[in-house]
Amino acid sequence: MHILLVFCDGLGLGANDPATNPFFHAPMNTLRAWFGKIPTHADGILYGDNAILVPTDATLDVPGLPQSGTGQTTIFTGINAPAALGEHYGPYPNAALREILKRDSIFLQLERLGFKTAFGNAYPPFFLERLERGKARRTATMQAALAGNAKIRDVYDLARGEAVSGLAMDNRYWVERGAPVPLITPYIAGQNLMRLAQQHDFTAFEYAPTDIVGHKEKREDILAVLSEVDEFWGGIVAPMNFESDLVILTSDHGNIEDWSVRGHTLNPVPTIVIGARRAALAEKIRALTDIAPTIIALLR
Repeated sequence: MHILLVFCDGLGLGANDPATNPFFHAPMNTLRAWFGKIPTHADGILYGDNAILVPTDATLDVPGLPQSGTGQTTIFTGINAPAALGEHYGPYPNAALREILKRDSIFLQLERLGFKTAFGNAYPPFFLERLERGKARRTATMQAALAGNAKIRDVYDLARGEAVSGLAMDNRYWVERGAPVPLITPYIAGQNLMRLAQQHDFTAFEYAPTDIVGHKEKREDILAVLSEVDEFWGGIVAPMNFESDLVILTSDHGNIEDWSVRGHTLNPVPTIVIGARRAALAEKIRALTDIAPTIIALLR
């Protein structure tokens, strides 16, 4: 079994209101094909032909707006990080969160069980140089991957189609800076990621622009990012083997789904599961704390 976890930062379930929810204004052809509509937080669990969407609690019984550091730590460990810390915290993990990730990362747990894991993001040379010197700011997702000794991929992996850019899936960020990589479509990027996942037991990928544009509130940028994400999702499922591959799409908190506010929301996030044993996973997911332990149980 091959499990691919795609994490999109700051992507919640919005209201059934086109005035506030940009999903109604973006094409979202893949999402509509899966569920026949734009999912909202009023819908509850949605069932498609090959996909299930579960509204997932990101507040975790801790007051305040969910944040990336604690949310991602929870996703990639199964530990209620806001409760452990006493608050929602972010965007980057502090020392206490880094300790949780070092101890309980899903990458580390799976490595100890003998499973083959991969981290699908590619990083530019300047970042890898800073990482080598211990100067790079690492997201909780990257910290989780490092804790489990996952390879950190570079421009050469990206050029071979063995990684995906978490900045712009068509590689334009890299091409504009002279990197020897091809311009591709988000659809092809999705295919590349799925093929990488098919070579491993567990693969994770993180995408930050959903949260970045949500904070900036430029509507044309929000729609462009949603279109990119939707096309990327379509590429992921194209080469899937629905008998042996399982894709999980989730987020750490809401943001981009409500363009009437600048910042995070209290909305549940969508956890979308597609492919093999999707029902077995979906029935276990209600909060971010459920994701990592359910993945580990399925693989075991």
